[in-house]
Amino acid sequence: MSFSKQVKNEILDKPFENDCCQLAFLSGLINSCGVYDINPYKLRIGSDLERLAPFIEKTTKTLYGENVEVFSVQNYGINKTTYHYIDFPESLAKKILFDTDCVKISEHGPKKNPQLNEYMIKSECDVKAFVAGVFIGTGTSSIKFSDENRKTTGYHLEFASKNYEFLSELASILAQYDIFARLIKRKNMYVLYVKDASEVSNVLALIGAYNAVLELQNEMATREVRNKVNRQTNCMSANINKTVEASIKQVNAIETIITEIGLENLPEDLQTVALLRLANTEESLEELLKLSKLPLTKSGLNHRFQKIIKIAEKINKNKEK
Repeated sequence: MSFSKQVKNEILDKPFENDCCQLAFLSGLINSCGVYDINPYKLRIGSDLERLAPFIEKTTKTLYGENVEVFSVQNYGINKTTYHYIDFPESLAKKILFDTDCVKISEHGPKKNPQLNEYMIKSECDVKAFVAGVFIGTGTSSIKFSDENRKTTGYHLEFASKNYEFLSELASILAQYDIFARLIKRKNMYVLYVKDASEVSNVLALIGAYNAVLELQNEMATREVRNKVNRQTNCMSANINKTVEASIKQVNAIETIITEIGLENLPEDLQTVALLRLANTEESLEELLKLSKLPLTKSGLNHRFQKIIKIAEKINKNKEK
């Protein structure tokens, strides 16, 4: 199950108790994925969420005491996903469309209302229910969690719609909760998205998906630990490579000196460190100092090796002449 569907199912596990919250949820759902019309009044909601239909049935029964018609279609043309459609009787569709302010009365009669009415989201619980309805209708997240058999992705959550004004108003609502989403056009759709992990977490908390918040935070902690370990490993690998390269260069220089002029012709202080290196070819400067009793610092030991390397380079240059 995708993370998006997991979040949506968590939302549907907790019915909204207040009538105003239920209407706000229906408003968000209808504005994001509902298909409706007037004269005659029609309303249909479609989704691949199996739990949505019984949730809507219970909600409309509680609010209006009326039933809706539910039917399912399995789409073989695109995939094998089963889509569940909820059709509302004309009288019920009319009530819901007016109550959610999707339709309003104008001087020319009833007409579709492209703008949100503030009274639909006048309280914090209404806002949460409304955004939850929008997420159920059109929200997605591409987050993949740590698994041995797959790579993780970035943190991404989005709402897509053909209605620019609707997403723009949704962006303003989210901004009230310090969630600053970006609105872009993608082909023939508009997309409102957040990519920061903390903002994704804030959206999930806003819509009441607290289990998903905990799972996301655990994932964030896991990735942080993994990234820290990787950084440390990379740093250690780089240091090891640097130590090995330096050791090889020092050993080669010492062997050149032994072959061409003899180690005994070096100053005594350089002979000492040369023998120490030949006896411990893979150790770092710090380890060499621990193994010896030389009254030197790491910088001092390195300085002596640099003298040996310069002597070897001078020998090689003289051989080339």
